[in-house]
Amino acid sequence: MLLRHFQKSCLFFGFFWFCLNFFLSCSLFGAKNIVQVFQEALESDPLLSRESYLFNGSQAGVSLARAALGPSLSVNAAAGEGSLIDVNINSFSLSTGTSFEFYTVLLTQPVFDGQKLSALKAAKYQQQAQGSAVQYHKQQLILRVVQAYFGVLQAEANERVAESELELYEEILKQTEAFLKTGKGDVVAVKEAKARYDISQSNLITAKNAVNIAKAILERITHKPATELVDVVEISPMNPTPNEIESWVNMAMANQPLIKQAKALLDASYAQVEKNKREHWPVLSFVGASSQLAVNAVPVNLQVAAGFLTLSLPLYDGQIDQRIKQSQAQAKATSETLRDTSDQAKLDTEEAFLNLQSSVLQLKSAKTALDSSQTSYEATKKGYEIGTRSIVDLLTVISDLSNAKRNYYNALYNHIVSRAQLKAAVGILSQEDIIAFNSILKK
Repeated sequence: MLLRHFQKSCLFFGFFWFCLNFFLSCSLFGAKNIVQVFQEALESDPLLSRESYLFNGSQAGVSLARAALGPSLSVNAAAGEGSLIDVNINSFSLSTGTSFEFYTVLLTQPVFDGQKLSALKAAKYQQQAQGSAVQYHKQQLILRVVQAYFGVLQAEANERVAESELELYEEILKQTEAFLKTGKGDVVAVKEAKARYDISQSNLITAKNAVNIAKAILERITHKPATELVDVVEISPMNPTPNEIESWVNMAMANQPLIKQAKALLDASYAQVEKNKREHWPVLSFVGASSQLAVNAVPVNLQVAAGFLTLSLPLYDGQIDQRIKQSQAQAKATSETLRDTSDQAKLDTEEAFLNLQSSVLQLKSAKTALDSSQTSYEATKKGYEIGTRSIVDLLTVISDLSNAKRNYYNALYNHIVSRAQLKAAVGILSQEDIIAFNSILKK
């Protein structure tokens, strides 16, 4: 069932990338969109690749456990030289120099083996757990791409703000220095403008470093050089849908891959307990044998073919009870892991839900503050030009405008990332969300 589901996922995945190629052909020339970045990450991510190999290994584990319930065929052969002592055949007595050949073919088919049945059950649960691990790492890769992509855009936006701020301060500094030379200015205004200019230079260096760090994070995910990225259009903030935290928590309990993995591992540990207990059970097998003995020195050629049932029953083995206790303790530990995973998923979902709600209000307030700061800057600049406002007033509103721009861009990109974080916490983040994020980029 899991294998068929995995095969269907692969077919959907291929169709998904066919759709992505259409979006790639529509992207801006010279700039990458988030679909392209995700494709690069998907092709080179070592974590997802590792989990996929482990899933293939778990599939082989199921096949191995199933093969243990099937027939086995073995051949044993021997040849050598020895002595026949006190053998009298047709009045001839042989004692040395006798060679012989011997072989046996055994066919063994388990009829009932409780341990192997439990081992097969445990292997299937292990496969389910690893399938959930693959699903989790796919979602984490999507989340990391979203965070890194919009992290670069956020850092670049702050760099543009720092450059704009520096240009404004530089312009004012030149004006105050020119006024001072003509005798119309004062030293205090020059010093104040110079101080703001120096601080703005430091802010620009910090912003450039942030861009380099953000690009390095993106390169770490895609293993490709970070080039120009397509920016977002102006968007309207959206609350979670549904806007009820209980609904999201319930979805997390049902869909979070880490919870599914923990449940499958718990079932596997119970199957291991069952397997160890069944070591006390008898094992019934059918054995078919064919043997032949040939002695070259004498006319002896013995051939035997037989089929029979074997019953194996352990009478006493102290290791069995200890293995049962060990597996029971492991099952209890795995049960606690499931409880902890469920608690953490609930907490992550609640935190992501509240963060998304807060990001809506932060983006709205940041946009309002930006509009207000822009209006204040334009009014103060006009007042400074006609002499009704001081240079300090103008420097202050420039600083306020720059801070408002930074707050707006931070709120904008944080809101976008918060959408992905909530879906990732619940366990429903998918490749379709990459297309949804791509739709809010500039065309």
